Amino acid sequence: MDQTRNLPLFSTIAGISGPFPAGLETLNTFHDGWPRTIPFENVDVLLNRQLSIELEDITDKLLHKRRGGYCFEHNLLLKQILEEVGFAVSHHLARVVWGQDELTSASQTHMLLIVTLEGSKYLVDVGLGGVSLTTPLRLEESEQKGFVLERIDNVQWLLSLNGQDGKRLMYLFEKRPCEPADVLVASHFVAAYESSLFRHNLMMTTLCNGEQYNLFNKHLTIHTGMKTEQQAETYDAFFHMVSAFYSRLGVLSCEDMQAIFDKINNR
Repeated sequence: MDQTRNLPLFSTIAGISGPFPAGLETLNTFHDGWPRTIPFENVDVLLNRQLSIELEDITDKLLHKRRGGYCFEHNLLLKQILEEVGFAVSHHLARVVWGQDELTSASQTHMLLIVTLEGSKYLVDVGLGGVSLTTPLRLEESEQKGFVLERIDNVQWLLSLNGQDGKRLMYLFEKRPCEPADVLVASHFVAAYESSLFRHNLMMTTLCNGEQYNLFNKHLTIHTGMKTEQQAETYDAFFHMVSAFYSRLGVLSCEDMQAIFDKINNR
C-alpha cells in the first residue's frame, strides 16, 4: 500500500482542502477534522479479533474501510500523515488517571503525539475516547480550550479537564519520546490482557454538529458545550446508537451488533 496517499485520502474523507504547509493552521485543521471523521471505538478488541497496529493495516481499517479505532491506531496514522506533510512528530505513552482524585500508580495504556513547530511543542491527541481533544495544546503550564497542562517534575506532565464540575485528572505523560517497541507492547497489553477495560466494555465516541456522543456499553452521554445529557440504557437505544455510528458506511453487520450486545449484556 502506498502510504504517501494517506494525506489526500484523509483530506477527501474529512472534507478539507489544501495546500497543507507544515504550520499551526494545518495542524489545527487536521486535529479539528479528525474526530469528526474517524470515530473512536474498540469493537475488534471487544470481540477478541486480531488487532494490528502496522500502518498498512491501520490505513486499510480507518481510511479504506471507514472504521474507527482506539488511541494507538488513531495517533499512529495521524503521525504518518503529519510526517508526510513535513511536521516533526514523536510518540509518547501516557498513564491514564481518569477518575482518580489524586495521582496514583497507573500503567502506560495510552499513546499521544508531540509536534515540534517553530521552536514550540504541541500536545496532539486524536485517540482519546470519552473526552475528545479537537485542537493541539501548546506544551506549557496553562489552561487551554478547557484543558489544563501542568508540569509535575522535570520529566512528567499532567493533562486535566477543566469542566463544569471542576478539574478532572486525565493522564500523565513524559516529554521524552517512547520507542516503537514500547507502543507495540502497550497496545498488546490493552488489547489482550484479560482484565483490560477494552476487552469487556463497548466504547464509542464521535463528534457531530457540535455535539460529542459517548457510548459506554448501553449508556449514552451527549455533550453539547458545557451541557451534558444522559440517556437511559435500553436495548433499542443501544442498537440505534451503534447503527448511527456507522449508518452511512454499513461496516458493522447485524451479526456484529448482536455479538457486541451479547458480550456486554452478559458480563
